[in-house]
Amino acid sequence: MLIKNIKLSDLPSIYLLDKDNLPNCAAIYFVSDSKGQVLYIGRTVNLVERWRQHHRFNQLKRFNRKDRLTISWMTCSNDIKTLSNLEDEFIKLYKPPLNWSKVVAPVRKITPVETALQQSLQQLAKLNTMVFGFNPIADEEPPTIYLVYPVYGRRGLSGSIRCVLRNINKKASSLKWKEYHTDPKSLGKFGYWETEYNGIRIDLAPIQGLVDFMDDTTRRTVAGVEMMAFSRKQLETLLDDTPEKEDVSSLGALEDDPIPIELTVKHQPSKQKHKDFIEVEPWEELEPMPEGEAREMTRQFLYVDGVEIEICTNANGKHFVRHNVYWWIEQGQKNPDPKTYNIIKYLQDAVDRLPTIRWSGYRFRLETIVFNEDDVEVESVLIPLVMFEDLMKDKSRFSAKYLEAIQSDEYQSKPGDTNTAKIFVWLKSNSLFSLIQTNNSSTNTENPKADS
Repeated sequence: MLIKNIKLSDLPSIYLLDKDNLPNCAAIYFVSDSKGQVLYIGRTVNLVERWRQHHRFNQLKRFNRKDRLTISWMTCSNDIKTLSNLEDEFIKLYKPPLNWSKVVAPVRKITPVETALQQSLQQLAKLNTMVFGFNPIADEEPPTIYLVYPVYGRRGLSGSIRCVLRNINKKASSLKWKEYHTDPKSLGKFGYWETEYNGIRIDLAPIQGLVDFMDDTTRRTVAGVEMMAFSRKQLETLLDDTPEKEDVSSLGALEDDPIPIELTVKHQPSKQKHKDFIEVEPWEELEPMPEGEAREMTRQFLYVDGVEIEICTNANGKHFVRHNVYWWIEQGQKNPDPKTYNIIKYLQDAVDRLPTIRWSGYRFRLETIVFNEDDVEVESVLIPLVMFEDLMKDKSRFSAKYLEAIQSDEYQSKPGDTNTAKIFVWLKSNSLFSLIQTNNSSTNTENPKADS
């Protein structure tokens, strides 16, 4: 049976809420929206019985409020092996987004495959991923866009790449990235990834010495997203030195976008520009993680007047400070037990004292966080970086006389100043976002560190 020749629009169908009128038969069934996108595919030996207690019904009913959903079905043999094989083939063909999501996960919307692809590429571009080349002719593989990311010996951005792509995979979308190979830990544990869109494969691999090519690169677009790319001259020079030329004979520099779709994920520029103004996006509360799962993040360390501040970043580029760091700066103690010190209540009270309502309703959560680059797992409460700056600017912690002194434009920090005072003074004319946007490469081993 050639499943590609089966038109779903020709199959019998019924409105989702009329599921009790489904026939009693063995079938492969498809749940689709009004535009014909297949959201879910399943198999059963008794269609009507399956839908009387379907584990996805409540989830689908929520989507049905905004878009009319239908159930269509293809009657077939009740042989379990036949049903299972057909289901696998149809899932591989249509890539229904809900088949990839957990029922317990809070799926609030379906992410279009184009949006998920562009979000992936935008995040990869921020991690200095480059377009290596494009191979339009391949014997066994479909036309392939080759992307590469930098590694340095056994160090690199593999942890950040893995974090980005795993978070994309958690979206209810038909686009999924597969880590098809992972180097052993002795070689850096670098990941090799692939995905496919409209018959075009995208391959992502690590490459040593990539930084040496960045100064002379050109710019190209993939799926409407601009990225650094190898120029024709750079690629030809590399390929001339490749011993197995037969394997790369059809590989060339990327010229035109092989996936010419309109950019839908755009960053809106500010209408007003000020010389010393740092634009900060409105806060966005993190969705709770499914039970038993950890939140994957990356981290870097900033230094403000000798005070070390650990910044955590999620796959969407949002920055946070852990409660451990905030408590160490405020109280001078490391790793407070969240229950003993009632950290969540402490943070809520601190936010309530601020002269702003921007954080009204923010919910703090204790959750498990994994830093991929160090393979470290911690239990922490995350504080949005913008909120952390607001807390550090709180004047109520200082006496009137001391506040008058440190608010003076001529004030210089002194050896006896607290960490909170040093950061308060620095934030009068700076933002931690400026250190992240520039290159935070300086380190100071003499600075004390808040423990993980």
